[in-house]
Amino acid sequence: MNAVFENIFLRRSVRDYKPNDVPDDIIRELIKAGTYAPYAPYPTRDQPRRFVVIKNREMIDRLSERAKKLWLDMSTSSDPEIKRPENVMKALKMPEFNIFYNAPVLILMFAMPHAYTSHEYDCAAAAENMLIAARSLGIGSCWIGLGMPLGSDQNTLTELDVPEGYRLMVPLIFGYPVKDVETPPPRDEDVIFKWMP
Repeated sequence: MNAVFENIFLRRSVRDYKPNDVPDDIIRELIKAGTYAPYAPYPTRDQPRRFVVIKNREMIDRLSERAKKLWLDMSTSSDPEIKRPENVMKALKMPEFNIFYNAPVLILMFAMPHAYTSHEYDCAAAAENMLIAARSLGIGSCWIGLGMPLGSDQNTLTELDVPEGYRLMVPLIFGYPVKDVETPPPRDEDVIFKWMP
């Protein structure tokens, strides 16, 4: 099988990591892979994405606890849009639950203030490049949606030296998986609405 397709098919969200360190040069290559993703070049041709890399275990754990608290605080809102599934809320209340799954690397991807209106797509494309590149190097990864409230927390942004106006778009974790996926699960569902020759 073509190596690119193989890595796409075998990429999985990993939620169990070895404590082994991921070398800095590999992390830089993953970020470089992200910068090669497509993006809207307007109003400038600058890369619309910026990254914060965190390898400090204590800080990752602290950010996990902060994100859990932010989620739980939001869940007490009377707004029905903010209600979360019962199993997610139960996990967030467990002291031993780490939303970053004890991964050794956390990368937060931010959109620049001047980013065009497609910044969500630009960052999603960069994230997918990084996830597939990681898989090709034997590194596990996961996109952590539960980390998103950190982008609205001024204490977190200050602690991470994030300049004003930058928006958190994608929290990603990386590390060596405890168990590797060797065969892709089937994707046999017919997902094509219409094929017009």
